Amino acid sequence: MVAHEHAPAKEHNWYSRAPGDVASAFGVDLEFGLSSATAAERLSVNGPNSLPEEKPKAAWLRFLDQYTSYMELIPVAAAVVSLVIKQWGTAVLLLVLTVGNAVAGLRQEGKAESAMNALKSMMKATARVRRDGVEEEVPAEELVVGDVVLITAGDQVPADCRIVVANALQIDESALTGESTPAVKDAAALPAGKLGPGDQSNMAFMNCPVTHGSATVIVTGTGRNTELGKISGMLSATAREQSPLTKQLNTLTLWIAAAAGITMVVMFVLGRGRDLSWDVLFVSAISLAIAAIPEALPTVSQVILSLGSVDLAKRSSSSVATAGAPRNMPSAAGRSVSSSCA
Repeated sequence: MVAHEHAPAKEHNWYSRAPGDVASAFGVDLEFGLSSATAAERLSVNGPNSLPEEKPKAAWLRFLDQYTSYMELIPVAAAVVSLVIKQWGTAVLLLVLTVGNAVAGLRQEGKAESAMNALKSMMKATARVRRDGVEEEVPAEELVVGDVVLITAGDQVPADCRIVVANALQIDESALTGESTPAVKDAAALPAGKLGPGDQSNMAFMNCPVTHGSATVIVTGTGRNTELGKISGMLSATAREQSPLTKQLNTLTLWIAAAAGITMVVMFVLGRGRDLSWDVLFVSAISLAIAAIPEALPTVSQVILSLGSVDLAKRSSSSVATAGAPRNMPSAAGRSVSSSCA
């Protein structure tokens, strides 16, 4: 039986509808699944089943972001003051130092991003679906509403789904609901009304791992239209906070700057008591500030963090290669022997 060639109407509260009604609303037969043509059409209309990602910043904005820490701002301020008092050599040296640190930090950030992108590409999720009456494995990004998906213990739910057949199914929804124990799931319809994700016992939500049993489900939401997508949208709308490491580095810089400031005051008092000129005292104070602030510390921390990201990507790639290597081993007769992986 071929699935009906129409897009599903916008509908909410799938948990309150019987499995047959849900299948009819999406124009899909549970034994046949969607046709390839219908799946391709819905994919082109609704887009891939992936969470929205932030647009990469322009290079000049990323460069300016390097000057958000006090350790970078203090040398810049000292360079400006040096220009005002016509200490050209000191000003040029400080500017070269800060620009060099910013360029190095930008380069290390680029390496870390490349490593994380490589890591993401190795962790592409797949899903088992019924299409054209045949079970096949497709990238999770290509799922569309109405797809009939088969999930079992060890899988991650690839999208928001209405459970139509369940066999001792349990799903860990702790990341979504905060519950510490896996939720028991079934296919029975629930009363109409507003229910939270934790009360929807016949729904499976994107990226929640299946801990026990198996099920046949119908995809009801993909990408940003999933519960996880809604949370992702709310998070992207909130202001980004500084990381704990950045906060600690800024606090350390303020303490160092305060100690250097007190020392500068003492220098001025003692210097004026010895009739030293203001220019000499000011240059000495600037030199003290430069010596007290570890300007290279942000760059060093960036290098360490990016090296850790690269090392993580290398280890993960080795693990993926090791786990995937035995899957298709050529036999002596020239045929492909399938073996299981730990």
